[in-house]
Amino acid sequence: MEFDPDNHDTQPVVTSRKPRRLISPLGTSVIVFLALIAWLASGILFNTETVEAAKPISTDGNIGRTFKVVVQEITAQPYPNTIILQARSEADKVVTVASETGGTISQLPVDKGAFVQKGQIICRIDVGARAAQVAQARAQRDARKIEFTAAKKLVEQGHMSKSQMAAAQAAFDASVAAVKGALVELERTKIRAPFDGILDRQPVKIGHYMSPGQPCGTIIDKDPLLIVGYVAENQINRVSIGATGNAKLSTGEVAQGKIRYIAESPNLTTRTFRVELEVANKDLQLRDGMTAELTINAGEVVASRVPQSVLTLAGDGRLGVRVLDNNRVVIRPIQIIKDDQDGAVVTGLAASEMVIVRGGEFTRDGREVDFEMLSDANGAAQ
Repeated sequence: MEFDPDNHDTQPVVTSRKPRRLISPLGTSVIVFLALIAWLASGILFNTETVEAAKPISTDGNIGRTFKVVVQEITAQPYPNTIILQARSEADKVVTVASETGGTISQLPVDKGAFVQKGQIICRIDVGARAAQVAQARAQRDARKIEFTAAKKLVEQGHMSKSQMAAAQAAFDASVAAVKGALVELERTKIRAPFDGILDRQPVKIGHYMSPGQPCGTIIDKDPLLIVGYVAENQINRVSIGATGNAKLSTGEVAQGKIRYIAESPNLTTRTFRVELEVANKDLQLRDGMTAELTINAGEVVASRVPQSVLTLAGDGRLGVRVLDNNRVVIRPIQIIKDDQDGAVVTGLAASEMVIVRGGEFTRDGREVDFEMLSDANGAAQ
């Protein structure tokens, strides 16, 4: 707002001035960016401090020495080659006996759960008209036999052709077959046990109508009894037909027997092979379908017992043990034969190995190390 000196009018003269901008926002951003670049460059170019490379750590606290581990000499020796599996008991034979004809159940001679012998009737179907059909077939057979006998005599006397005699013989043969068929149908009313065993299930009652193919009962033969387990594919070569084994059932009973069957192909889902141990069960006290622990004896194997703490994984994912070979760490692939509170019995180690029992987890395969032998006192402390 300004006053004009030549103008005697008291009204002020209003003028507007636009403020001047010294630096644009883009220019400010460029300056800040260049300043950051200069600051970072000054730290890289003019920093005279040096960073020392990390040196190996030694167990005695001195820097620059080779790492030290504790080793124990372990010697291989013979061990029982056993395989322990979770298994179950199975009857040697389980058969569901079905009806081969239709009719109403008239009799159940055997109670469910009873022992039956081969050929014993377990279900009887009402014969109905089957007996009359047998009698009719026999009467027709006898009549056809008379006709055939007379035809033979007439042929001999020249009063009948041989073709007529052949027709009489065919009628007689058909009547004989009809008698056999009627007898078979009559026999089907008696449903019998196919082998010695226990009548485990009987889903029918007297008066129940049976259709062909409908089950009358289930027969179980559990002598011998089978103990069935599944062996992993990396252990299947340790099992052979005839190898002995024992099974401890969940009821506390213990049974011994021999391996009678090893599957040729594995279960595609679990990659395990079915193995059957056959055990005697004369008194039928061992039950079907029980959980069991199966121990298979596969002779002896030369193996080494190592502490469970030394087990590790190799680079390829296999189980291994770190050993010392010419002062360098080597991971030997191993296979566990037995695992208990005293350690793990493994194969894959040499007859005598320097096994790293302490400090191995801080090393890597192929690294050169110093070592200290594990004394008896240290072993007791472990």
